[in-house]
Amino acid sequence: MPTIEGQDENELLQDPLLQRLFRLFLLFAEPNPGQPSSSAPPGEPPRLTPSQTHFLPSSSAPPGEPPRLTPSQTHFLVNELFKLTRPRRPHVVQLPVQAESEPTNFRHLIEICDLLFPDRMVMGPIIDRVFDRYVSQIVHKGFLMCRKTTRRKGCIQTMKLGGWKSYWCTLIPGTIYLWPLDKAPTVANRKTLTLESSVEVEMGSFTDDRFTWSIKVGKATYEFGHFDEIQRNFWMRDMQLVSDHRSKAELLAFDQSESRRAENLGTTEKNLSWRLALEADNLRLTELLNEGRQALYDEEIVRTLATRMLEEEREKSERLEKMVTELETQLGAERLVRSNIEQRLREQTAETLASIESAARAGKLTKDQLDFLIISTQSI
Repeated sequence: MPTIEGQDENELLQDPLLQRLFRLFLLFAEPNPGQPSSSAPPGEPPRLTPSQTHFLPSSSAPPGEPPRLTPSQTHFLVNELFKLTRPRRPHVVQLPVQAESEPTNFRHLIEICDLLFPDRMVMGPIIDRVFDRYVSQIVHKGFLMCRKTTRRKGCIQTMKLGGWKSYWCTLIPGTIYLWPLDKAPTVANRKTLTLESSVEVEMGSFTDDRFTWSIKVGKATYEFGHFDEIQRNFWMRDMQLVSDHRSKAELLAFDQSESRRAENLGTTEKNLSWRLALEADNLRLTELLNEGRQALYDEEIVRTLATRMLEEEREKSERLEKMVTELETQLGAERLVRSNIEQRLREQTAETLASIESAARAGKLTKDQLDFLIISTQSI
């Protein structure tokens, strides 16, 4: 990529490679809130001149400036370019900090591409491939094999299989073009398969040393084959895409909606957010675990105290029961002693009264007997 330092806008867009990149930029760029409406037809990006302020840094851009790329769109476009050079890379490229949080103008996009793709020999085919996909809307192109299969009418339906032929195939919205390799690549020799909305791409089997899949167009069924299973998956995905979006406007709207998805942001931010979320969840779970442990510890303490209190109450109850038993035994003994004493007192009183009565009859009462008689009479 040529350096852009010291070059004005006209010099930048004189480069055919940057012209195609600028066309890609305009395809996904969105107008800012203060921008006046464009005169471009619906479904097409606004037409801008090279001298517009779109090349100015975002900090000095005036109100009503041309469209810019959002951070998710910047990730989408750069990753579409980057994955063609690093198809086995497990994660997307990390963009500068400014592109992660601020809209990106075309000059900043060139700077990013200049950092990621310093070799122009590598950058040229990449931009051409992405340009064909999103601007020319050639979803897929390449070599494959195809044959037409038809059902024979009759009591017993049979399948008539044609021979395999090699074709150069291109997919555009709603249409499949097949150019046979054994004929001149002219429009007259081209086969056109127009896809309907009900077309479904069906997975085939491994037949004749090739991986197959099929689609039904009208009353005919076309079976495709490829020697690479991974390429079969790519062809099936793209055929389903051109079947679901059968016009250029529908495919453009789909691509633009895909470019706005938040999932396009770099994995660094995703990993950071995931790590923060996992750390927060880990902290929450740790707090819950600590609270559970503390609750178990407190419950064990309460259980120990309750057991100790119950043991003390049981011992106290046993002591009280023992004391009650002793008191009952002592009370019974005291009652027995009292009853004996009362019995002896009654006997002694009766004997004394009898002796006094006998003495009284005889008229020989002593002074003590007379006092006892008086006291006994008073008590009665």
